Amino acid sequence: MTRAGMKGKVLGKEKKSAIIDARKKAVESRRSRDDKRWKRVIAKMDEEKRKKFHGVGNTAKNSRVRGATRASLRKRTGRKPDAVSMEATIHLSKLLKKKTFAKRAPLAIKRIKKFVGRLMKTKDNRIDASLNTYIWHKGVKGVPGRVRVLIQRKSETTEGNKHKHFYTVISNVPVASFKGLTTKTVEQ
Repeated sequence: MTRAGMKGKVLGKEKKSAIIDARKKAVESRRSRDDKRWKRVIAKMDEEKRKKFHGVGNTAKNSRVRGATRASLRKRTGRKPDAVSMEATIHLSKLLKKKTFAKRAPLAIKRIKKFVGRLMKTKDNRIDASLNTYIWHKGVKGVPGRVRVLIQRKSETTEGNKHKHFYTVISNVPVASFKGLTTKTVEQ
């Protein structure tokens, strides 16, 4: 590892270790200064405000005292359920703008899988036959502008595998109009 003090110099082992020790000492002094400052700030706070800072950040003995962050103040909800169903509208014409006609339908399928992968955090995204038919029903270049999809994340059970494997099934939801439709969670 190159440090600023060592750059461009041929140093012996002792000089290198001395530079590293000096750097560690500087970091330690800065840490202790910050800790003292935070302790003073927290001591001046009223009881209600102090409760927010209690147990925030690193509470271990050798760690630093620091302020409340948005993430630390957020309530922990725990793990989200494995099997989830959502309904969403995907604006395909936006995703396929200025794309070659001969590649539009296959690209639409890829973009839908990518959209669902981001939404459900799965790599295995499977297109249902109903959705595939709907995308291709006007040919390779006549891809519909929007599509309403039902996205279902499922857990695949295989013996001998210690990690859960999730996959997503994407199917078409026929709708008369896309107006006012939002992404929503659906009960199974």
